[in-house]
Amino acid sequence: MPTLSELEADPYPAYARLRADEPVTWVPEARQWLVTGWQDVHTVLTDVERFTTDQPGSPMIGVCGGTPLLMREGEPHRDVREAVHHDFAPHRADDFVDTIARPIAEKAADQLAPSAHADLAAHYFEPVAATAVTTLLGLDPDEGADTLRHWGNLLTDVANNFGRDPALDGTVAAELAQDTAVTAVVERLRAEPDGSVISHLLHANRPRGLPRPDPDVLPVLKHLALSAIEPGWLAGWTLAALWSTPGHLTEVRADRALLGAAVHEALRWSGPVGVLGRRTTRAVTLGGRQLPANSVIAAAIASANRDEAVFTDPDRFNPHRDLRTHLGFGTGPHRCPAAPLVTALAHTALDVLLDRMPDVRPAPGRQAAPHGWKLRLPGPLDAVWEV
Repeated sequence: MPTLSELEADPYPAYARLRADEPVTWVPEARQWLVTGWQDVHTVLTDVERFTTDQPGSPMIGVCGGTPLLMREGEPHRDVREAVHHDFAPHRADDFVDTIARPIAEKAADQLAPSAHADLAAHYFEPVAATAVTTLLGLDPDEGADTLRHWGNLLTDVANNFGRDPALDGTVAAELAQDTAVTAVVERLRAEPDGSVISHLLHANRPRGLPRPDPDVLPVLKHLALSAIEPGWLAGWTLAALWSTPGHLTEVRADRALLGAAVHEALRWSGPVGVLGRRTTRAVTLGGRQLPANSVIAAAIASANRDEAVFTDPDRFNPHRDLRTHLGFGTGPHRCPAAPLVTALAHTALDVLLDRMPDVRPAPGRQAAPHGWKLRLPGPLDAVWEV
């Protein structure tokens, strides 16, 4: 069985071994069943009768001060999701990126360009993503972007903690309770609705004068902090993948139309979200194993996206891959509603970077440092370019 340290350093060799020998395995350190094969992962994510997102013991409920959208089921899930899913429709995401996000990326790149050296993860991709998403939500980007980015990184620590630091959850909960930057906007939008995501979360599909209460709003917004920086992580993974395959980077530089395919392939090859959690509603048989009712499951979409039964040469990053499918955003009724925005933002941040710093390349001596498995981040992206 894999250890958590093995999974955090590089889960892919363990995933390959498990897909071949034990596709559903118990991981004692995580106290979860790890599911690694495409078909089994797909079953877990789509069979809502046997596998639920409702996980009463999840630390995310405590740190967010209530149940996030990801862990809601039935009418509470449909109600909140339908309030905001139109904001993330592909055409709306494209319009937002063209009119709002691209200028944000251009400003950030122009400010960074004269330095000729930076960690692009920390100083470009994450700030651009956080500022853009904060603006879309309806928060003040000057204050809200830093708040959401900080929350997102704290929630990443919680997701990858697995109880090894008992004090962490309490510390993060206390920090997320300092939420004036969000609650002040929520209160204003209760009385003065506008076209923002937060306003829709409050008022959409509700009787006039009866907005959704805080328990249906604030925990959802706090957990969305992860989505606020996820486009930055995806852009970082795409650049890391292109750095690792210089021939593809040369192609993308020569034909920017290939950039979208590169982002799509990076999401399959090493997307930021590696695992999605579920709980069994009853005793089930999965991958030849008997799982009791109320078993916690880690559905490894990162492993499914490299399943040899689905993909040819799955460990290779290949933007020319014919099979255009992946589980990087999940599937089924809980598929990430912000998927079009995440990919569009990642694409735009990279496109602007290559415009402003066309020769951007790894800094001399750079050592790749990806980490995590439930949420897997590319680590620092130390880069240099000519001024």
